[in-house]
Amino acid sequence: MAPIRRRAVLIGVNHCGFDLKLPSLRYAESDAQALRNVLLDERIGTFDDDDVHLFVGPDAAWSVVKARLREIALDSRPSDMLLVYFAGHALRPEWSRQLDAYLVTDDLDPDGLRREPDNGLRLSFLKRDVFEIFQGTSLLVLDCCHAGTYVDADLRHAEVMQTYPTQLDRHSALLACPGGAVARESAEHGHGVLTREVLRALRGDAADATGAVSFERMVTFVAEQGLEPPPVKLAHTWGPTVALTQPPLSRHDRQALAENANPCTTRACKNPLDDLSSSVMQLLGRMFRAKAPLHRAPQQGPAERVEIIRYALDADSVAWVEFSARGTAVLNATARFDRDTLGPLLRRGRADALEHRTSMPGWVVADDAGRRLLCVPVSYADDRTLALTVVEPAAALLDMGEPLAVMLRTLWDANPLDDPVEAEVRVLTALRTDFGRLPLELYEYAFSRYQKLVGSMTMVFQPVVELDQRAAGVSIQSFEALARRGDHESRAPWAALQMAHSWGDRFVVERDALLLEKAVRSYAAADAAAPWQGTKALSVNVAVRSLLSDSYLAHLGRALTEADLNPRTLTLEISEQDPIEPGPGERWPQKPLVYFHHRLTELARELRISFAVDDFGVGYASLARMAELPLTQIKVDRAVLHHPLAVEELSLVARVARDALVRGQAPSARAVIVEGYDDKAPVSLRQIYELGIHHVQGFLFGEVATPALVPLDESMRETIAALVRGKK
Repeated sequence: MAPIRRRAVLIGVNHCGFDLKLPSLRYAESDAQALRNVLLDERIGTFDDDDVHLFVGPDAAWSVVKARLREIALDSRPSDMLLVYFAGHALRPEWSRQLDAYLVTDDLDPDGLRREPDNGLRLSFLKRDVFEIFQGTSLLVLDCCHAGTYVDADLRHAEVMQTYPTQLDRHSALLACPGGAVARESAEHGHGVLTREVLRALRGDAADATGAVSFERMVTFVAEQGLEPPPVKLAHTWGPTVALTQPPLSRHDRQALAENANPCTTRACKNPLDDLSSSVMQLLGRMFRAKAPLHRAPQQGPAERVEIIRYALDADSVAWVEFSARGTAVLNATARFDRDTLGPLLRRGRADALEHRTSMPGWVVADDAGRRLLCVPVSYADDRTLALTVVEPAAALLDMGEPLAVMLRTLWDANPLDDPVEAEVRVLTALRTDFGRLPLELYEYAFSRYQKLVGSMTMVFQPVVELDQRAAGVSIQSFEALARRGDHESRAPWAALQMAHSWGDRFVVERDALLLEKAVRSYAAADAAAPWQGTKALSVNVAVRSLLSDSYLAHLGRALTEADLNPRTLTLEISEQDPIEPGPGERWPQKPLVYFHHRLTELARELRISFAVDDFGVGYASLARMAELPLTQIKVDRAVLHHPLAVEELSLVARVARDALVRGQAPSARAVIVEGYDDKAPVSLRQIYELGIHHVQGFLFGEVATPALVPLDESMRETIAALVRGKK
């Protein structure tokens, strides 16, 4: 990490521009100068001369100040800090209907504001165009006077102080007085009342045990002084680790820091997710979308990920380490990671890992020099803890606390370069899972990223084969549409598909709708190029919650119409891994199976589609569910094939499938399809056929699944027929 760059813009204006009929102030300009002197003090100041910008009197032109603030905001990094101070008047024109105000500069023209409202230094400009863009920690001090004692019947302008609302995390503000009150100057002390206490705090009256004064300690001190009117504090993240003033270390202190016995302290990561939307968004951008050289590096595996984390957190260095009773082993690290220099911090980090094991998602180790080491466990094995150790991450990001630890742990397990969209959704899903909900901005962003993830998937088609003892009777009965991350992927993107359930119905329905539209569209195109006449049936997976959604059904009707596909061609497969039960807050008028039966019956009649139960044998599988729902197919999960009682279970399924036919309630038995069949299955095709099960889907029939509809060649049909007859 580059050293923390402390930036300050200090503004003081005694005399109001043009004819504002506001009294001149005596100390606003000297207060701004006094604050500059403290920040640059040779003994306690922590700011550099080039980074403190003073604008007083006629030099405080609104256009010049705004240009400098925008320049600083656009040039910021996560480790930076910005302090903005203003002493003077604030006003809100009578024509303005917004809860906004102007900080009065020497050149402010109130009459021109009606035509050009941006020709001034507005508080909304500070919030929207400076603090929301600034990547680090931003601080604001307003010592503005209402001039409320000035009363004149002809006064054309209403004075306002507190019109500064903030919803920014990593931002804090100290305001001289509430709205409608008057900020005062003190002739006795020669300062604005608020600024005098700010200066006292920074000069040491609010110092901690080491002599450092952070914005948090400064504000707490000012609030305790009993000022009237009381100052207003606005804060989401105080940033207590960044000092505004601090005395230098003595030679004795420097020697103590170099010794192995140097004491360290640990603080647990906090959990303030609601106030961290912009922090999370900025960090996601640096993790997954920043155009940095490291994203083009040829590195792979842990080396690549530690470098991504170092860049994202603007850290000095990062290492993947193993903490155990035997010691600390560095498994991978970025270039500047110095194990010897970091020895005391690593030893304390290891002690915490052994003591707390899985009880803390992350912790920060610090020493008296202010050096910080963030430790985030990523996995455990025996007595070992594998952890990320981040040296000097940006203070503003470190203040995120536990959410930061969750994001880093998930990123470590993801694949951010090969599949950045899925990796980003995994990080957001981890936050959702760990904290129960996300702020609306993050939730909507996660929804859009999940849409992109599902939209990037392709559809392949796996054949369902009809068995026969004769090769001529072996054929493809139908195809199942399967989602893949790429045409040549053999495995389903199970983790990506399952993430929807962590978010609830909206994500599940959107996932199923996007995949249905893609499946129907792709199948229509593949069917047009197929080497046979007629269209074979297509089955598509669907969740229980989607079938209860009118939005999904609208997508279904539109997809079939646009693809010009006969609805009778389509079968929707309902996974047995989904419960059939009311959602949170729902009440169904009948028992769940009865209610869902009526729903499927109504849909089958209106839409002319069929339904099947998928994955029978796992999840919420039950004979009642299979027997009572209006299904045309029953698909048995491959797990049943490897069960010791596989033949008995398959026999039971076959009898249930024939039950409606036996009782005269259906013209034919339901088709039973055994999924996942391969040459390792302990049950033979002959046994399956003799049970009255004549359909199999799996890995025995040439290519597993392809974007095109591929027929069975003669050799494959001969092989299948021979296996059905019992030949090897």
